[in-house]
Amino acid sequence: MKSLIFDTGPLISLTLNNLLWTLEPLKKEFNGEFYIGKITKKEIIDKPLATKQFKFEALQVLQMINNGVLKVIDDEKIRKKAIDLLDIANVCFKARGNPIQICHLGEMESVAAALIFGTNAVVIDERTTRVLIESPERLANLLERKLHTPVAIDHGKLNEFSNEVRKIQVLRSVELMTIAYERGILDRFAAKIPNPQKELLDGVLWGLKINGCAISGKEIEEILKIEVK
Repeated sequence: MKSLIFDTGPLISLTLNNLLWTLEPLKKEFNGEFYIGKITKKEIIDKPLATKQFKFEALQVLQMINNGVLKVIDDEKIRKKAIDLLDIANVCFKARGNPIQICHLGEMESVAAALIFGTNAVVIDERTTRVLIESPERLANLLERKLHTPVAIDHGKLNEFSNEVRKIQVLRSVELMTIAYERGILDRFAAKIPNPQKELLDGVLWGLKINGCAISGKEIEEILKIEVK
């Protein structure tokens, strides 16, 4: 069975942009299952339900679960694997002799679930975890620019982590919404204005960027050139 594992970030980005509803038609197109982990559920539903600020967003995601669009994974093997991966990831880089905490348990839960379930991909909007999986050596440069200090790499630990996750494909909310655009799922929002398709996709991608998806303006322009003829 095909499946995708969702981290917290993409669900937040989609909810804040009134795009969470697209998961149902996307799931039908995908013909597989959409999963979230127990920690992700806690972060995006359980904790916000106890607040005033994000309660409505939590209720929207909860509806996706109640309707069967999202399914919650609760597996002790996944939690154990997530902790193991987190322990490795957070000692791969050091600044001033101290390990840099670059990932959190929720993100590693999504990665661990993908490994144990043999899923097709994880959906993660956060840049650090995505770069750690896709291009780990590049992450040192990103950290140096962020921290304004030299960063040392523990190549042994980094190779250990990379060997674990090398087959995982990472998607972002922007890739999902580009697919939704291609499938005509977003066509209801194409207004009667000049270049309606370009403005539609541009608006969606920039909305996701502003609300937490790690994508550059240059990447958005490249997507627009490819998608809008």
